[in-house]
Amino acid sequence: MKKLFLVTFVFSCMAFAQEVGIKVDKVDATSEEGTTISVTKGTAKTVSKKKWVLSEGTEEVAGDKDVVLKSAEKNWQKACKEWKTEFRDNNKENKIVSMGCGKMSCSKNGVESTCESIAKYKVRMVEEE
Repeated sequence: MKKLFLVTFVFSCMAFAQEVGIKVDKVDATSEEGTTISVTKGTAKTVSKKKWVLSEGTEEVAGDKDVVLKSAEKNWQKACKEWKTEFRDNNKENKIVSMGCGKMSCSKNGVESTCESIAKYKVRMVEEE
């Protein structure tokens, strides 16, 4: 009687088992990218797709005025470094693609010289769909 109950119990459990039917024979295990397989039961969840948008812009970078041209160039270099630092600090959530202070040009107004340039940048931003 116990054997009959045990055999009936085993066959009834097998009747409720579900087959997954996933073949992983051709998965490249040596890939550096890695592979993730997820099996869930129920309705499929919708995955929000992120869309990357490229944003470009320009800003003026100008150094302090100085009587000596070499000092004005150093002031521009200092202003360029400050702009880059501030730009990175303000864009932690975005991805900086490129940024540069541009070509410096100096002009003389009276006895004072000023060096300035047009800085350009490109930033990747996430746009949710």
